[in-house]
Amino acid sequence: MESILDNKLYEAFATASEYVYIYVSDFRTDLARWSKNAVEYFGLPGEYVKDSANMWQSRVHPDDKKKYMEDIGEVFEGGKSKHDCRYRVKNKYNEYVWVECRGSVITDQEDQPVLFAGILTRIDSYSKYDALTGLMKLDEFFQCELGMEQGALLLICIDEFRKIVSSHGYEYGDKVLVEFSKRLISLGEDKYSIYRFSGDEFMLVCPEMKLKGAKQLFQKISEELAVFDENHKHQLRLGVSGGVTFYPEEGREKEGLINNLEHSLEYAKKNCRGGIVVFNQEIADMQKRAQLLCEDLKNSIRSGFKGFELYFQPLYEKTTNNIGGCEALLRWKGDHIKDSCPSEFIKVLEDHGDIRDVGYWVMEQALWYQKKWQMFYPDFHLSFNVSYQQFMDENFVDILFQKVREIDADPQKIIIELTESCQVQEPESLAIAFRRLREYGFTIALDDFGTAYSSMEMLKYLPVNYIKIEHSFVKDLANEGHEIDYIIIESLLSLCKKLNCMSIVEGVENSSVKNMIEKMDVTYLQGYYFSRPVPEEEFRKMLIEAYKA
Repeated sequence: MESILDNKLYEAFATASEYVYIYVSDFRTDLARWSKNAVEYFGLPGEYVKDSANMWQSRVHPDDKKKYMEDIGEVFEGGKSKHDCRYRVKNKYNEYVWVECRGSVITDQEDQPVLFAGILTRIDSYSKYDALTGLMKLDEFFQCELGMEQGALLLICIDEFRKIVSSHGYEYGDKVLVEFSKRLISLGEDKYSIYRFSGDEFMLVCPEMKLKGAKQLFQKISEELAVFDENHKHQLRLGVSGGVTFYPEEGREKEGLINNLEHSLEYAKKNCRGGIVVFNQEIADMQKRAQLLCEDLKNSIRSGFKGFELYFQPLYEKTTNNIGGCEALLRWKGDHIKDSCPSEFIKVLEDHGDIRDVGYWVMEQALWYQKKWQMFYPDFHLSFNVSYQQFMDENFVDILFQKVREIDADPQKIIIELTESCQVQEPESLAIAFRRLREYGFTIALDDFGTAYSSMEMLKYLPVNYIKIEHSFVKDLANEGHEIDYIIIESLLSLCKKLNCMSIVEGVENSSVKNMIEKMDVTYLQGYYFSRPVPEEEFRKMLIEAYKA
């Protein structure tokens, strides 16, 4: 005993590192010695422990116990010479930490097992493994060698993971990530290497895999990870999106391959959630444009909204066949991106949280124009769009009221439009804001009506004055085979009348459509047939011409 468990060589190794723990077990006496730092960190009963195997097994995480027992059991039974396993074990703080455990059996001269000597290394003590999932960190990918044959790199993410964390908490989110990792491993760790990329993203390096195999693997992952069930307490359906790139076709330089993956995954998340996107140069160009667009927009905002401008499109009143108002529409031209349409740059503003700042700028500009034109055209109405994000700003209504007083604009001549295609998550709060605006004199319009499933539901709780019929119902109205569009528009306009709402039909682009719409019970018509959106100076000339009589 003295020469085996108590010698100086053991003590030298046992104090070599704070994060490395040594243990030696004597098969003949069932006595094990643990290094002092192991006793301290794991809260063991002492350096010398009887029945150490059962003591240690009781500390292994329940989800990892089977893996641990199978591996060490195979060593003890002579099936393999070395124990090599990663698992979680409880420390003295009752926290589970990842360890890498390696050990081997030492035999005597008669080839009988005498000792089992092992080394435990805390995974969080060095950069090779991720502390939460036990997977290799991305840094390790840069140390590996890619084979000469074709291979695939996949980047997988959990769809809407932030919402999962927001709804269920960080601890629950960690459990999802750990389970996600385990299932990725179980699907075929021998076929590919897995890396924790960042957050809810995981990278797979798949040697000798081509496009068909990559798509099949992604489908298998999607099916395997579809449901997360925490001890039969809460079942959660998970979706995954992915990007894939191939080497050496797209190069062998790892930074470049990583960029390819990020571009393709980002495209998948924005355009085909739940699917996998194969990298190509067009996607890279689109992502670079999106990044440049975001930078350009932020620079414009920081520079006092340089490059932003309001254009105006007239609203033609059916009863007078003259301009009864206009819609203020946002336009923008950046220092680098000069051809971005509103549907593109407004989406970027929304995604990056800048729509509120720009929205307040639009609001103030629109109020000034209303004040300016009101002096010459007292009955003229001006409308502008307000995003749902803006409405949900608790200070929005008060700021709007304050600006109206400062500018001395007339709220009764202002129409505020809510884009209907937005996702309304707090209808009660929105309804309260609408009521306050109506009480102050503003007119409320529901824009793009009919484009989303929530149209009718929104009418139930939102007190609106106007409904704008979306142009997609109108554009083919005069074409053969589109009689259904006529029926839909006529029905929607009839609904407006029964709800005592005024109506605006957008997208009137030719005389045939104009003539058909004018036969219906509509308040205003809007579209290219009358005028495209134009700058303020050009619109002012249009007003002078319209009202000179």
